[in-house]
Amino acid sequence: MRKTTTFRSSLVALAVAGLLLPAATTQAQDTSPASGVLQTPTVHLVVEGETLWGLAFQYLGDPYLWPQIYRMNTLVVEDPHWIFPGEELRLEPLAEIEGDPGLIEVETGVIEQEMLPVEEEVAPPTPVAPPPPPTENTPTVFLPSENAGEGLANRRTSAVYKYRSLRPGDFYSAGFLTEEESLPWAEVIGALGTPTLGNLTASSVAMIHDEIELLAPESAVYQVGDSLLIAQLTREVRDWGWVVVPTGLVEVTHVAGSHVRAEVITQFGRISDGQVAMPVEAFTDPGEVVPVPIENGAVGEVIAARDITQLVNHRDIVFIDLGRSDGVALGDIFEVVRPVGSEESSVGAAPEQVARLQIVHVRENSASGLLVNIRNLGTGAGASARLVRKMPS
Repeated sequence: MRKTTTFRSSLVALAVAGLLLPAATTQAQDTSPASGVLQTPTVHLVVEGETLWGLAFQYLGDPYLWPQIYRMNTLVVEDPHWIFPGEELRLEPLAEIEGDPGLIEVETGVIEQEMLPVEEEVAPPTPVAPPPPPTENTPTVFLPSENAGEGLANRRTSAVYKYRSLRPGDFYSAGFLTEEESLPWAEVIGALGTPTLGNLTASSVAMIHDEIELLAPESAVYQVGDSLLIAQLTREVRDWGWVVVPTGLVEVTHVAGSHVRAEVITQFGRISDGQVAMPVEAFTDPGEVVPVPIENGAVGEVIAARDITQLVNHRDIVFIDLGRSDGVALGDIFEVVRPVGSEESSVGAAPEQVARLQIVHVRENSASGLLVNIRNLGTGAGASARLVRKMPS
């Protein structure tokens, strides 16, 4: 009976020691190369092919713990699904990396002899070395970071800690307003090939790498290799024309008069018969240029959201009533603001920022903005849009 009591007391003592002596245990480990124990770094430099899932397995031993690394790096990682070569990710809390004097230290104290009998010593667990990082030749589907190589300290203090340059996909998938202009639309007749289920549906749907057939307008002259934008005309907005919602990009493969065949090379949505097509606009990549803050920028209004939803979400598209004629350019940043309180608020009330837009498509009198930040409700039609950052000309 005495032996059982002593064993249980020893377990309690070990548990208490494990809670009260984390610092001492860590410091006691030999982290020299000769010991064979690898010390976990405080900062990891991302290389090609790495993901938060893999880093959590590498450093924490469990890929399902990736949210811990993400929460410590929200100033660097905007979307946990995307990390980029050259980014520096913290593996320990910020205070531990910088030696914050405000950390609370637990005094270890002395364990009484009767709580931890000498005859029942337990060897400490053997640390397991993390697996080696992947080689630089590992392929990746991620795009290079525009801030690759930038120091971690600079990212913490920078006003724009991680600016994402405008990508072709954002430009082509944004959509726009026709501004009541008559555009050279071709008609999508349908997907080529015989349906496996016969004529069970009245709709013909094409997937990526499928071929579709189009009927070109009389004024259009298409050639093999031309790129076309496939879109839906979803609704009309008063004084602004049709809302154009892109569904994909195709490349012309065969031309026979007005009958055109094209292969689907990029897909943003469901491509089916009854949609329209027109030659794609040229996209000029702004590269790594960052918009600079300005004062007294142009002020316009939100016309409408591209998609009809009950609540506008992050990365939705909204249209504003400023365009090329007003000096708006791709990459410009607008703030959507409204007076504090309801519409009955007193004149002169301080404006309240509710969202931030990145301009991803520009027409003569209107522009399409990608919602990159939403702070509050109020991005509907009539909300004020103010230019706060301008792309260098």
